[in-house]
Amino acid sequence: MQEQTASHVLLSAEQRETRCILYVSVRKNFFSRNALYPVIMLLYRNRLLSVLSSDVRRSLQPFLKRRSFHRGEKIEQPPHMIHSALFVEEGVISVIFPLSPAVNVEVGMIGREGMTGISLLTDASPARFVAEARTDGWALEILPDALKALVRQDEELAFRLARYDAWRNVQSAMIAASGRAGNIEQNLARELLMLHDRIDGDRIVATHDELGSYINVRRASVTEWLHVFEGEHWIRSKRGYVEIVDRPGLEAAAGDFYGAAENAWFDMLAKLPPDAMAAQ
Repeated sequence: MQEQTASHVLLSAEQRETRCILYVSVRKNFFSRNALYPVIMLLYRNRLLSVLSSDVRRSLQPFLKRRSFHRGEKIEQPPHMIHSALFVEEGVISVIFPLSPAVNVEVGMIGREGMTGISLLTDASPARFVAEARTDGWALEILPDALKALVRQDEELAFRLARYDAWRNVQSAMIAASGRAGNIEQNLARELLMLHDRIDGDRIVATHDELGSYINVRRASVTEWLHVFEGEHWIRSKRGYVEIVDRPGLEAAAGDFYGAAENAWFDMLAKLPPDAMAAQ
């Protein structure tokens, strides 16, 4: 578990201004309801569904059922089978690899840009990761047999979901790189930005313990760095939540460990279907 003191790592304001952020063009919340998208994409709360053609969405519609999920709910959990896939409309779900009863490592995060249960398409075995709701939310649920049958019948759906699965690998790789090569400041900033991307508004419901667990550092280190962030006027930290005040400041703090995966989603998935482009 990596630990550093805030005083040894904090960059000056001048250093932050000159740090090169290679991948991020600053905009608020890549995947939130308030982000800037073509009009056609705003008609669908789930961004993955929004990039499908109208014909594919019509074929999916009879099999989708709206359901809620609640903060702390285990949507997928080894060694149990995955009972459904969820296209998230609102809320945040973390994908966690349980190394031991005491150590849970976050390897992915899902919001409106994606879905749970993607492994159903290639693997009939029990869940290999925990999918845990970080917030209350809503999703469109589809049962495994229906999803598999539709994918077999529809080449576009199969292609889009395969691209999403590939993107999930990009996201996991960036989280792993951040955990391995980044410091606490960068990892905590990245985690807050990823959560901010997937909520409406600026208030993230999370305790210091939870944030420490997901980036694999002690609670005391999270508390120390949140105080630093608050001193920089990037956040306001209150009991049970963190409010984002200066998103560009957090992006600078995260450096190259935030933005590559987010931009890759647009590169790999955000090309509109032909019928949507014709409507523009």
